[in-house]
Amino acid sequence: MRRQGKPKPVALRILIKLSVPTTLGFFANLVANTVSDGQRLASVPGRLGWWNLLLPIGVALLIFDLVNDILTQRAAAAAERNAHLESLRRLKQSNQQVLSSLLHTMGRSPRRGNVNVHLFYADTLDDRRVLRKDRTVYYECEDLPLNYSLDVAYPDTDELVICEAYNNDEILYEELPVTHPERYNPRIKNKVDPQITWVLALPMHRDDDTPAGVVCAFGNKRVLSDPAGRRSFQSLAVGVAEVIVRLRALEREEEMRANSHA
Repeated sequence: MRRQGKPKPVALRILIKLSVPTTLGFFANLVANTVSDGQRLASVPGRLGWWNLLLPIGVALLIFDLVNDILTQRAAAAAERNAHLESLRRLKQSNQQVLSSLLHTMGRSPRRGNVNVHLFYADTLDDRRVLRKDRTVYYECEDLPLNYSLDVAYPDTDELVICEAYNNDEILYEELPVTHPERYNPRIKNKVDPQITWVLALPMHRDDDTPAGVVCAFGNKRVLSDPAGRRSFQSLAVGVAEVIVRLRALEREEEMRANSHA
């Protein structure tokens, strides 16, 4: 003989919801009938006998139903949040792959040689505006080890091309003199490689708001010294920056959806 499976949770919830009004309603009907027979209200419990158990049973079922509804809502919210978190994880992974490909194409685009490309995003640190380096997506073709340790730049104090481009909201290209390490403050003096001879910084625009960050191209070989080649590179960089801003906006939207179900 085939065994019957356990009742499904949905069927159990429906059964409980039907049992609550049925149990309490039946008890109320017994009380009303007893009182209508001319009995005093104080004598009703004694006349009902074992039927009095319907009241605590009905109340217990009501409490169980309310708790079950709360837990079900929380479980649904958690499931939706987990779904958004998984979607956010996949979106970030996909965005990283897209951006890596774009920066690789951008870094190899100049005719005279490759360039290094780093991304800096506008952020806050101790209530100060900073430009924070993206450690996950970048393109490097030259070994410039001292440059690695620069995690954040302060636009209000650091004399860097990326800070000037961010503050003025304009594309800047500068061929650095041999003595350029001397102009940096003690905090970043040993975080900018002296081998760098040029920097091109391009703000990433977010509608009419302040820049969302800066695309920084730099290197030792001055492959963008030709104005025509530099203009071509800048046009490509502008397109890449627009894609970056749009992808980051999608990530923020997904993060807001996930946080709304926290």
